[in-house]
This record gives sequence, C-alpha cells and structure tokens, in this order.
Amino acid sequence: MTSGRKYRKPPVVEALCEIYFAGSNWDETVPGRFYDRVKDRFPVKRQREIQEAEVAFAGSGEAAASVRRLPPWMQFLSEKGDRLIQLGRDLLVVNQLRPYPSFEDWEPVIYAALEVYRDLAQPKGVARLGMRYINRVVIPEPRILMEDYFTVYPHLPREMGEEHGRFMVRFEVLSRKSGHGVLVTFGSAPPSNPSEIVHLLDLYDIFKPSDMLPLDQVPTEVQTAHEDVEVAFEGSITQRLRQLFELEETS
Repeated sequence: MTSGRKYRKPPVVEALCEIYFAGSNWDETVPGRFYDRVKDRFPVKRQREIQEAEVAFAGSGEAAASVRRLPPWMQFLSEKGDRLIQLGRDLLVVNQLRPYPSFEDWEPVIYAALEVYRDLAQPKGVARLGMRYINRVVIPEPRILMEDYFTVYPHLPREMGEEHGRFMVRFEVLSRKSGHGVLVTFGSAPPSNPSEIVHLLDLYDIFKPSDMLPLDQVPTEVQTAHEDVEVAFEGSITQRLRQLFELEETS
C-alpha cells in the first residue's frame, strides 16, 4: 500500500528502471532499429562506452589489475533532455531526470520502451529488475538537527558528542513482496552555498525472481518496486521535510 502523497517540489534528481533480460536475439542492427521506433520522442542519439575492472591472481599470489572494454550502450534522449533510454545486450534502462513529473506520467514510457525491445530482441524473459530513485534534499539552513528532518541518520555515542561531519549510511530493507529488497544509501553531499545543507537519499529496489520472469508480468513487479521505494522514502523523512517539499493536500 502506498502513501499516495504528492509534492509540488519533489527532491528527485533521477529515477530509473532497469530491466535485465535473458536469451535475447541480439545483433548489431537492434540499436538502429530501436532508434527508428523511438526517434520521434527520443531524437538525440549517442553512444556510452562501458568498461569493467578485472583483477587476476597469479600463482605467486600477486594481483594484476586490468580494464576490459565491454560492448557499448546506446542512449536515446528526449529533445528536452529530461528522459533517456539506454540500450544494450539483454539490458534496457529508462531514466527520468529533472523535472520529475510523477510515476503515473513516467510509467507508460517504461512499458513503451519494453514493448519495442520485446518486438526486436524477443528475449525469453527477465532475470532481474531494478527501480532506483536518487533524491537530492536541500535544506536552506546552515545547521540542523537531523531528527527534525529525517528518521534515518547517524547515531553517535554520547561520549563522542552530538555533532558530526560528512557521513554515509547504507543498509538493505527486505520487502514483504517475494524477491524484492530495497538498498538505502543516505549521506551528506556538497552544498551549493554555505547557507544550506544537502543530503542524498538513494533508494534502490532490486527484484530477483526465483525463476525467469515472463515479460507480461513486468508491470506488476515495476509497480511493486515503486511502492517499496515510496514506502522507504516516506519512512525516512519527517513531516517538517514534507512541508519543505510542499506536500499537496488531498481532499
């Protein structure tokens, strides 16, 4: 069950839904054909190079590090630059950047991109799904009490004092829905000016099905992932912070 809260000034700087497929019929023509299907809404095309670090251990126990270049992803951007589709073998990522409208507005974009990938690559199913929201919370005060704005924050032993500097906390919350879990990362971020305090609240729901997920069940798991992220977000903040985001009144 979701809170149903809406904000006039949501702190979301980026939301993304990533879908990892299995058994796609992939070849070099897929990105071009995909672009032909979406270019009316995503006319800007660019390539993203992907690299992966590798560490190999020799018989002597010495480690040798290297970087392996992976096949590039293609990126298709909206004309305004507020939406983005990223495409690779067995991977589809749909990003919503600022200004974040609402999940109801963004959700159909995910399914439209999924349908194009399905038609072109014909994957056997989905191996993993992720829903991530990155929130940049700006508080226009030079000093605050964390508990006034957040329910999640560093707790220091009394002997260490009540003030702290930069921090990062990270933990995983298990969902009541099978296969889902939310990774919560919360920490300080550099402010734009000394009269404000900035924090990043990164919420990442990861869904790992026990068996390959049929494509027609993706909307159900996307909605569950979004609900988990929403619950984690609302559970991490106080009413005072909701007022800063300008909570819309419901009738």
